[in-house]
Formats: sequence, C-alpha cells, structure tokens
Amino acid sequence: MVKHFRLAGLLAACSLFFFSCREEPQTRIVIWTSCAEFAQYTELFNNTHPGSNAIIVYKENPAQELPPAKDELPPDIVIGSWLRTDKTQKQFKSLDYLFDRQTISSSMFYDQLLEAGKVRKTQYLLPVSFNLPAVIFADSNSDFITENYTLTLDQIKAAGLSYNEKNKKGSFSRIGFLPSANDDFLYLTTKLYGVDFREEKGQIIWSDLRLRNAVSYDRDWINNTNGSAQEEQDFAYKYLFMPDYRQVTSGRTLLAYTTSDKMFGYMKSQELNIDYRWIIGDGFIPIEDSFLMTGIYAKAQNEQGATEFLTWFFDSENQKDILERKIEMNLNNEMFGIADGFSAMRDVTEHILPIYYNQLLTNLPPAHLLKVPQKLPARWDSYKSVVVEPYLNAAITTDEKVSISEYEAEWRKKVFDN
Repeated sequence: MVKHFRLAGLLAACSLFFFSCREEPQTRIVIWTSCAEFAQYTELFNNTHPGSNAIIVYKENPAQELPPAKDELPPDIVIGSWLRTDKTQKQFKSLDYLFDRQTISSSMFYDQLLEAGKVRKTQYLLPVSFNLPAVIFADSNSDFITENYTLTLDQIKAAGLSYNEKNKKGSFSRIGFLPSANDDFLYLTTKLYGVDFREEKGQIIWSDLRLRNAVSYDRDWINNTNGSAQEEQDFAYKYLFMPDYRQVTSGRTLLAYTTSDKMFGYMKSQELNIDYRWIIGDGFIPIEDSFLMTGIYAKAQNEQGATEFLTWFFDSENQKDILERKIEMNLNNEMFGIADGFSAMRDVTEHILPIYYNQLLTNLPPAHLLKVPQKLPARWDSYKSVVVEPYLNAAITTDEKVSISEYEAEWRKKVFDN
C-alpha cells in the first residue's frame, strides 16, 4: 500500500493549486482517485486536449467520501476500489450512453469485469485495472513445478512437501511452502473455498460451513506437511525475514505467495531468475478484492468533460502511450501496468503489456478463468485486516476457540464508537 501513497502529498498540493485558479467550471474535470498514478495520466490528457483541464483530488478511499461534504467541490469522475455497493445506483450516472453512441465498445473489456459494474442491467461503473494471486519460484527449482500456467492448492502443497528437507538435528533446513507465513494467503484459501464474504443490506455475511472447511484444510496442510504451525513460524522467523523473491532465490523455500502488482513491480525493476504460476481453485482464478473501477458522479458539474476523459482513457493506443511515457520518463516503474494492475481492456493486457513485461509472454491471465469478487463494503480492507485475517490466523495456528463474531465486535467498537 505504501507506493500508492507516495504521490499523495503532491496530489494534495496540486489540488489546492488548481482549485485556486479562476477557470471556467466547464473546462475543469475533477477526478477523485486513490491511485496516485493518475496524476501522470491527467498530465498526458491535458497536454493532448487543449481547453480541457483534468485535475486530481487524492482520496485514500473514495467510496467512503461519497457523497461529498456540503462545502466540498463534487467530483466529475470517481476512480477507486469498493465502489460497488447498495448505493451505487444513487451515486453514479448511467454510462449506457457511452455504448449507445459507440463512444466506448463493451467488447473491449473482460466480460466478467464489465458485468460487475452493472446494476439491474444498467452500466454504472467501468473496470479500470485488476490483479491476481500467484506463487513465484526460482528458475533453478522449476523441476519441482509440474504445471505450466496455474497451480491449485493441492498442487502447491504437493510441490512444497517434495521440497521439504531436514538437517541432522531434525529441524527443517528448507520448507517448500508455509501457509501460515502470509495472512493474505490464508484469506485467499477462503475465496478458493467459496466462503464468499460479501455485503448484503449493510451487513457482511459468508458461508460458515465453507469457512470451517477452509480452516480445516489449512490446519491439515500445516500439520501433515510441515509438522506444526509452531515449526512453520520458527522457520519463518529464522530464515524468511526477506522479500518474497529472495525467499525463493535463497533456496530456503520453493514457493512464495504474491500478487501480480507486487510481482511484476520487482520483476521490472530487478534482474531476477524467477518464474510464476497463477493460483487456481474450482476452475477459477479470483481477482483481488481491491480491483479499480470508475464512474461519473451523479451530480457531476462537467459530465461532458468526464465523458471526454473516460473516452480518452479507455482507448488502447492511449494506454500504450501511458506505458511508453512512464518508461521513457522513468516514472514509478515499480508500479505495474495500468493503474498498478492488468488493464481491464483485454487488448491492452494481452497484446500491449507483454511488450513492456516480457514475463507475460509465457503466461498471460486466462480470461475465461477470471472471477470477480463479491460486492464488498467501503471499509472492507479494514474489516479484512482486523477481523478476517486475525481470526484465520488464530483458528489455523492455535487451538484458540474464538468466533469470528468476537473479532467483528471489536472492529465495530474501533470503527463506529470513536
């Protein structure tokens, strides 16, 4: 998350500067976004659109800021995560006119992502970018990996077991994979098991049975493959105090969990002899919850300008120009792709991104396997980190009998009682 905030101060300063200018309202396109990289995009847009002035207002979580405060200038465009809520229809304008006028073609997008922006068949949001879960491994250990493109949980477990090795004292000198070493991975298993955390009528619900099954799977994996949670934790404390790519290149572990934005960020900035596989379960690869979407605010003051910007942004050649300019000017090269993810436009992800990220040439995301997450609340990041992941960690690594509802009660006190 740190890299997303690096330009926050700059964006805030830019916002104050632009708002101080006495320009005609219809020439100004106000964009609320949590993605700092859009500062670069708006600069390119403004350079190629005389008379238009797109400006960025940085919002850490735009979904929580809607509707704007009474004394705040409303946005024309909102770009961020968690925009799919029960209130989406009230917060955004219908975008069907973009397709009706053939300004933007629906065929440009991944179908699943485009569908996620609809409310009762009306398009209110457009997908911007997304990321996927993966495991990485050193090229020198490729013989342990039997599949060319994806790995299931069972395949990760089997490969990890085959790599395990103990020293003469009976302690692990290397462990193929440690489920308990990464809370995000434990959460991923719940998605692959169909637990389906989601928001309905203002409440977060899920399948208790599938949650118990996911916890049991991880507990059995740890105990039967790596001895115990304590052994995993001791090993991680002793050897895995380094970035995930160094964990695998050091030989201490075979596989490390990551996501596409992190993975291609360091692959781009460093020469690393590593490879990757997408993580799959039950015939799908779960898209990361925080995928970006955009829409035109219901009370936008410059709908025409907002339309102009979105039409420009959702153009393959313009996204190629964005990537080219970023590389030529050495701008945030650690941020992956478009808006730090795969572009929601298939042509860009499948034909343009591989030009700049050569590792994609051998393993592009398979479009038919992508699965969009359930509709989640604006505070989901907080809920997941304070409720879901601590519960999973305790349930999997200890004998503590704590209900997830107890973690939720504590979270509600912190969020709503302050």
